[in-house]
Amino acid sequence: MRKIYNIIPILVLFVCVQSASATWVKQKTTTFTWLRDIAFVSESKGFIVGTDGVMLMTEDGGANWKQLPKFTTDSILQIKFTDPNTGWLLCERNAFSRGQNATSYLRKTVDGGRNWERIEFEDAGRERVTKLVFNKYGWGTAFGERGLFYKLQEDGKTWKQSKTAVKFLLLSASFGGGDTGAIAGAGGTIMFSEDNGLLWDRATLLGNTDARFNSVYMVGDKLGWAVGSGGAIVATTGGGRLWKPLESGTDANLNDVFFLDERRGWAVGDQGTILRTTDGGKNWVEENSHTKHRLERIYFRNGRGWAIGFGGTILSNGLGENPQGEERPTIVPRS
Repeated sequence: MRKIYNIIPILVLFVCVQSASATWVKQKTTTFTWLRDIAFVSESKGFIVGTDGVMLMTEDGGANWKQLPKFTTDSILQIKFTDPNTGWLLCERNAFSRGQNATSYLRKTVDGGRNWERIEFEDAGRERVTKLVFNKYGWGTAFGERGLFYKLQEDGKTWKQSKTAVKFLLLSASFGGGDTGAIAGAGGTIMFSEDNGLLWDRATLLGNTDARFNSVYMVGDKLGWAVGSGGAIVATTGGGRLWKPLESGTDANLNDVFFLDERRGWAVGDQGTILRTTDGGKNWVEENSHTKHRLERIYFRNGRGWAIGFGGTILSNGLGENPQGEERPTIVPRS
């Protein structure tokens, strides 16, 4: 019996450590700006971008973030790397100082973020570009207001506008690693592609067809989730053709969604909302974010998570190898 008794304190400590790893902790920052996006280029190096040209960088895996010297005062809405050296910033000019210039433009780096060259969308106007997405081959698509679409050309620099029948605001896109992708936006808009984004078709949406979907995330060729206004969550199990509503348990606007695999996912939104599922979205549990600020993005890499948003908010979650404190089976030796 001594073996059983001796292992009990160890088991208690193990469970406590795993539970503690599920806690969201606010990290120190030197900015109160609205943080909009986060990306890592390696296990140690990552970036966070936001309004007023703010860019933060970490070189220790996200334990600490330092603000880089500004090269613009425009808003940086998105940062996306296609490899450790090549990355893109989606920027939006200040409405009071843009003059005759287009609302949206890009910056590109080929040296891992040390330098950023400004690139304009071809024939761009006042319509906002809201998101960039790249498929597994590196083909780039940009989209935004009134169904606006741009395609990155073979020179890796020129973005040409393409026509589309969609007239709603488009806000998010995701490829699941295969040939399937999805785009989501306002007016209950969800589109899907089965050919890496060459062609997009309108999906069938059940439930609230007027929801504004702010974010979509695909896993593999079949599974996907989209989140949006009023706590709306929908999911697909057939590659994006049909989306069915899920019960979120909240009426807060949800701004982003991220899944580690087909079961484990998170969504973030207004009033510091963080939701977690461990069964593919059938059930969602609200986690304590310790903030009431709007959360804009949620992101995971190498067993650690971050949620960022308004007021310079950066929350981290050191998940380790066992996300969200899920208990592992423990074998107790016989006496």
